Amino acid sequence: MRPRRLRIHHDTWQRHAVAARLAGRTGRGRVLDVGGHPGRLAEHLPGAEVVAINVRAPADVVFDGVTLPYPDGAFDLVTSLDVLEHLARPERAGHVAEVLRVAGERAVLCCPLGAPELNTAERELAEWYARLSGERSPFLDEHVINGLPSAAELHDLLAVAWPRFEVTEAFHGDFRDAQRLFRLEALAHFRGRAMDRVRFLAERLRRPLRPGGLDDRPGPYSSRWFSAATTRSPARPSP
Repeated sequence: MRPRRLRIHHDTWQRHAVAARLAGRTGRGRVLDVGGHPGRLAEHLPGAEVVAINVRAPADVVFDGVTLPYPDGAFDLVTSLDVLEHLARPERAGHVAEVLRVAGERAVLCCPLGAPELNTAERELAEWYARLSGERSPFLDEHVINGLPSAAELHDLLAVAWPRFEVTEAFHGDFRDAQRLFRLEALAHFRGRAMDRVRFLAERLRRPLRPGGLDDRPGPYSSRWFSAATTRSPARPSP
């Protein structure tokens, strides 16, 4: 059996680890992972009751992709990890509003950050993958067709949260590292040469699973945007 660190997609593991860090104490309660797969977030939130809801299986609950079938504030924590970039721009505000609606204490959202450098790299990666594999990647193509959310767009999307939530933003990773690993894995899979497999495994093994620190400002090569929205404490009456 392969070592555990090789059974987990590095980028997937890291974004769930960061989300769990931002969850804080709400990660010990009832959690809804919107757009998630069963077990992925739960691995990082031991003891939590995590429900993964998605538009298709595998999922604990399948929904229509628009309205979450839960009452307001039904969960201590609600996450949306790498969902926004797979939605058309007109659908994104509704998604954020639904995530915040069912969040009782905190919501954590993340997505690739649509800066010019990453937008160009994503288009090039989608075409490279198609040439290598002979087929299109639906996920990469959705990034290009829908457009990755920019910092300005994300700021506007979170405006709906301000009356009820205190919002913090952070940035993580270097997309050049993530794309390098993706390319090595694709070469190992589609070309199947021994040297390709060795290069991918060596690169994978040298990378720590720990996600590292978060930045409070984006850089030109920032990989992912994160936001934590925490419900505001009720104002105390004046004496």
